Amino acid sequence: MVGYLKRNLDYMKPKKFRDHLTLKELSERVGKDPRWIRRLETAGRIPQPRRVSVGQLNVRLWSPAQADEIEQIISQHRVGRPPVDGR
Repeated sequence: MVGYLKRNLDYMKPKKFRDHLTLKELSERVGKDPRWIRRLETAGRIPQPRRVSVGQLNVRLWSPAQADEIEQIISQHRVGRPPVDGR
């Protein structure tokens, strides 16, 4: 299973999107779980990826600029809940 996790996913990207990052690659870059990144995407807290069909799969692809922006957004996250006004 370790070989599967280390596999290069460039074969899933169309030629013009070779520099874009998949969900797995983005999660490795920012050091967060892919499920967490999907939650941020659903909540609208990070830029929406381009979705490309590869066969029957629908692959998320973030541009390098979006990946930089996401990295900055995540670096500004703090642990815990935001303070409640008046406390």
